[in-house]
Amino acid sequence: MVKASKSERPYRELRSLGGLSSLYDVAPASTSAPALTSNECLVPLSQIQRSPKNPRKSFNSAKMAQLTASVQRYGVLEPVLLKPLQPVQEPVHYELVFGERRYLAAEAAGLNEIRARILTPEEVQQWKEVDIAQIRLVENLNREDLNAVEETHAIVELLALQLQIPAAEVPRLLYRLHQQHRKRKNEESASSHTGVGTVPLGSLNEQLSQWMNNSDDAVTFERILWEVEYAFEGLGRFSWQSFVQHRLPLLNLPPDVQNAIRTGQIPYSAGKALARITDEHQRQSILEQAIVESWTREQIAEAVRSLLTPQLPVSQSNPDPAIQFQATLRTTVSKLKKAKLSAQKYVEAEKLLQQLLAIAESDSNA
Repeated sequence: MVKASKSERPYRELRSLGGLSSLYDVAPASTSAPALTSNECLVPLSQIQRSPKNPRKSFNSAKMAQLTASVQRYGVLEPVLLKPLQPVQEPVHYELVFGERRYLAAEAAGLNEIRARILTPEEVQQWKEVDIAQIRLVENLNREDLNAVEETHAIVELLALQLQIPAAEVPRLLYRLHQQHRKRKNEESASSHTGVGTVPLGSLNEQLSQWMNNSDDAVTFERILWEVEYAFEGLGRFSWQSFVQHRLPLLNLPPDVQNAIRTGQIPYSAGKALARITDEHQRQSILEQAIVESWTREQIAEAVRSLLTPQLPVSQSNPDPAIQFQATLRTTVSKLKKAKLSAQKYVEAEKLLQQLLAIAESDSNA
């Protein structure tokens, strides 16, 4: 497969941390703020607006407090990157490209201005929006991990820019790409590259709609595949196939489950298990218990199985009474944990539990 020339993809080399360091051109953080370099300046915070395209929507409060304390003591050690707004929107002059944690910490520390590196008009012209999006994403991924939901949304936005299609169309495109890739990978034609990298991007856009409507055009398929693979290679996190199988489903989770993952209250891998509970009140009850008791993915999955497994009479299910007892016990414990009983009911339940405990002890002593 022929890759696009460097002229078609300006500043791709900045899609790595090496590129970021060359962009900043500053020494690693020390215990005192270094002097401003020739391409840096101090910019009033009031002249900067945060970008709505930043993949990070939530920040770890403890780490933000540590960063704020550091900024109060030493100042901002690394510059933020700004893009001039055209036309200038008084009083805001710049959009924050990256360095949002530093910006928020400076704001919380009560600073009036922040050290910054401002993109020149030439750099703004040379940089594509997709390049800035990927640099912003890579910086967040490497400095402090995004949660799985934020990361998934950010990668979808990045692919939307890369392919020049609406973000809402990206999941459908990836699912179709994954389906066709599995279909073609064992065919001989999949190993013969067609030189699709030479197809102009505009031509690709014209073919996208047709391909999305079940066209089997091999040239378009390979060009889209290359674009997607290129984007994921630049991120260096996981393959696009893994993203389709394990991350895209997060976008279809119920809002309460997404929010719990976004805030780090449950592991993202438990999200699909919780989504199996269609009753909102039952799901919320298990979710709240999982958060309070810091359940693992396995504990959440087990609670969901207990709730959803139908309890049939012994004659209709497994004839082994021990297996039936274990299933009934799991269901009973799960329901008791989320039940809101009166004081009298708790007393009655305690008596029954004591009887069960006596049975278990008498059997073990026999």
